[in-house]
Amino acid sequence: PLNMLRNKKTISLELADKISTAAISACVSSNFPPVTVVVVDCDANPVVSKRMDGCPTVGIPQFALAKASTCITLRLSTREIRDKYTAGSDLSKVIVPLAMNTISSSHITPFPGGVLLKHEGDIIGAIGVSGASSDEDEYCALKGVEELVNILTNGQHN
Repeated sequence: PLNMLRNKKTISLELADKISTAAISACVSSNFPPVTVVVVDCDANPVVSKRMDGCPTVGIPQFALAKASTCITLRLSTREIRDKYTAGSDLSKVIVPLAMNTISSSHITPFPGGVLLKHEGDIIGAIGVSGASSDEDEYCALKGVEELVNILTNGQHN
């Protein structure tokens, strides 16, 4: 019977906090507009949400959560999802993202800024960043991933 139970790895509050702090530090040091960072666990439940001073309170936090949740749901970064599902005719580039967003009640969004968090091949969570341009959001999220790798590899953070 024990082999019928699942044992999941997921992100801790302490690690999620360090990852989100690294993403915000990257935003500040790059002089990007203020962002919201959301880190979710392996089931897409929010663990940490941080909104920088000056970041809009409507829309942006929800986009950050949607980006992180999208990664967990589809097991890809939001950039990969955008590239995969918006290829094709000009009309499909509009209809596919709109349909995904509408059907999922705004929980799936194909805008860069969402990145999976993995450890030893397992998805342990995801980070979503929103508030700057999509490329800038993704840059900050990737800095959070760098922090994760650094902590898990070296046991320390920057």
